Amino acid sequence: MNNSPLVTVFMISYNQQDYIIEALESIMSQQVDFSYHIILSDDCSTDDTQKVVDKFLDNHPKKNLVTFIKQKKNLGWMPNFIFTLDQCQKSGAKYIAMCEGDDFWTNENKLQKQIDLLEKNPDVVLACHQYKELYNDGRLIECPYFRRDFFNGNDSFKFDQKDFEEFMRIQTMTIVFRSSALDLSLRKKYEYYCDTHIKHHILDRGLGIYTKDFDAVYRIHTTNVFMSLDQRKKTKFSYDVYKDLIKNNSSNGYSALLNSVMRDRISNELKNQKNIFSKYYRSLIWEQFKNTKSVLQLIKYSLKGIFN
Repeated sequence: MNNSPLVTVFMISYNQQDYIIEALESIMSQQVDFSYHIILSDDCSTDDTQKVVDKFLDNHPKKNLVTFIKQKKNLGWMPNFIFTLDQCQKSGAKYIAMCEGDDFWTNENKLQKQIDLLEKNPDVVLACHQYKELYNDGRLIECPYFRRDFFNGNDSFKFDQKDFEEFMRIQTMTIVFRSSALDLSLRKKYEYYCDTHIKHHILDRGLGIYTKDFDAVYRIHTTNVFMSLDQRKKTKFSYDVYKDLIKNNSSNGYSALLNSVMRDRISNELKNQKNIFSKYYRSLIWEQFKNTKSVLQLIKYSLKGIFN
């Protein structure tokens, strides 16, 4: 496409009337020397998200930066996620940046910095950075998910897929990646396809680069799709994702994370006064045994279940 922007920004929303404008403003205020466009897909919100966005864009001098898609029926988080990524790729942009409707960017030069890095490093397919979590009570917490020594005194480090499997957590609103590295058809081989699978397979095509910048905020609130789940559902979701990658893609590097999540699941049951007489508790410790083949661990959790 001759008139394609260099970057298309992915955005999705669902019942985010209180947050969506801050997210949009943080993207529309970017200072760049290239063209970019925003594709926002609202998943048939039941609150006033669509009205709030319409009113915001109506007289905005940069309203042409945004394509606002209003889904006629609720697709669900991941189907809308995939739909919007597909639209971004079809835009013909060389790069895709990401920011969901309840998160926001905090630096007007974020996009320029990341595109400069990608342009200067042809071996890199994905750029990301540190971020902060914002809680309802106003707390703002720095969230680095990597080994501290990886920076080695520098402002950034490069990482590969193996690194991602073993230690990294990359939040969506920090990411810019090469559109050519995205293959959404791979979702057909998985049962629990989500953003982790997408990041994993982007790294099939090259390296990532992680910078020290804190240029985005991940908002923790009760209507956040993942964070609103109870602890049992959250840990099961994470477990299913890692198991999916191991089972259906032989990505055995996720084994440590899989076992760590299962330990969290077992501990959560014990905290909730579950014991060996609970069928669900027994199923967890048996699943952990099948994953680890550790008889000692099976005995340990059996005893804990007996005496809990």
